[in-house]
Amino acid sequence: MLDYYCLDISFPGIDFDACEQGYEKVKPIHHAHLYSKESEIEIRIYFEPKTGFDRKFSIWSSSINWRKFGSYLVTTNEAQNERLQRIDLSNSALLGVKNGTAQHEGGLNYALVKIDSLKFYWDPQPEIINTGEFFFNDAGFKVVKGFYAPLFGWDGEFNISRMDKMDEFYRIGKSSFRPEFSFYINDDRSSPEAKIIKEPKIQFKYEEPITETEAIKYADAILLLASFYFHLQIDYGISKIYLEKSTVVIKTIQKKASTESLGNFWAFNLGWNFHKFMKAGWQESTLKNHKRLSVAINLFNQSHLVGGSSGFLIRFNIIELCMGGGKPAQAKFQSILSDKAKEGKYTEALTILLKTIDVNDHELFKKKWQGIIKKLNYKPMNSPLEDFLIEQKLPISKFPISVNRLKKIRDYLTHGSIQSIKQDELETANILLYRISGVLILNLMGIRDWELKTKF
Repeated sequence: MLDYYCLDISFPGIDFDACEQGYEKVKPIHHAHLYSKESEIEIRIYFEPKTGFDRKFSIWSSSINWRKFGSYLVTTNEAQNERLQRIDLSNSALLGVKNGTAQHEGGLNYALVKIDSLKFYWDPQPEIINTGEFFFNDAGFKVVKGFYAPLFGWDGEFNISRMDKMDEFYRIGKSSFRPEFSFYINDDRSSPEAKIIKEPKIQFKYEEPITETEAIKYADAILLLASFYFHLQIDYGISKIYLEKSTVVIKTIQKKASTESLGNFWAFNLGWNFHKFMKAGWQESTLKNHKRLSVAINLFNQSHLVGGSSGFLIRFNIIELCMGGGKPAQAKFQSILSDKAKEGKYTEALTILLKTIDVNDHELFKKKWQGIIKKLNYKPMNSPLEDFLIEQKLPISKFPISVNRLKKIRDYLTHGSIQSIKQDELETANILLYRISGVLILNLMGIRDWELKTKF
């Protein structure tokens, strides 16, 4: 059995021959072998040495956005692999290109290309249609471990069972889900040890009809919640969606992630485990605010990896993101005169004010006056940030640092005036912003059971 997948690759609209002179013309379609390994995804693109494709490809790839690499290529003829319908590389990012004289096979040379992800479409598996499995990276072990009891054995029989009252499925959209382990055994007759390996995943059951896009959206929502709860960047390594017309398998190279976080919601006065969190009625708001939550939670987790001023600025940015950048409407004073009568009063006032300055400056003063009278109709505005935090039910009067002072600290850090802030004040501000940004994210999820702790 081959350890690679055969396919053809083309690059529509790309003129490789313009990148390097002195070689024969590059063919429009190249045969390729795709190797999907545990820790890397590798493509060997074959070419005739006399075309110099490897040099041309390297020059071209150095001029593009590597994150958009998949958008430049088209894959065809993937069905030569048994049960495989097609391979989708459209969302693949380029990680590296390697060329060398030793890279040849069957009379052809090959350029070795490494990418970060790929998607397979296989023939459907009728026995498990309308289900899905999304396997976490190592950091995701924290999500699942609390749902299972330790391994129990007696008289040669062994069992790993779920914790009492934690075997239910939760709801989201057209599906139900729960965290699970997949188990596999690593054993050798000549070894005194046998190992049971636990792979953490989210198991889905779908209602008909379900689309690939919906399935991924639901899984991404759970990923957001898990990353936020555990204060970790948690990802999926392998995703499998079993649909009626195809089985979709998505592979992403797992990123290294710290698993030492002690993330929870104690700072928000919520002593929830992940099971309680899943039952908290977040589904509708999380799906509605998915885009904003994706950015906010990513920033939230980044803020734990840096300290001091960098963490403060990231957390302040989360607050502004949750505000949505909207500018509140400014209230007007209630007028007791007609527009014409009011204009007459303004003219009388201008006449009096002009008597207070040199006659040579009258024309300049009149121009400034025109700008001032336009603003006189409006009431003084409260701080938009204060209004937003009050609207979000945050007790700003009890903050250990005022909202205005938080804004000043932000301005000092932005302009490099770090000496204007005492270290203990920055530490207090960072704790406060951690708690504020956390409850704002909970609000975006539709969760209002929190309590902001203002005493440190």
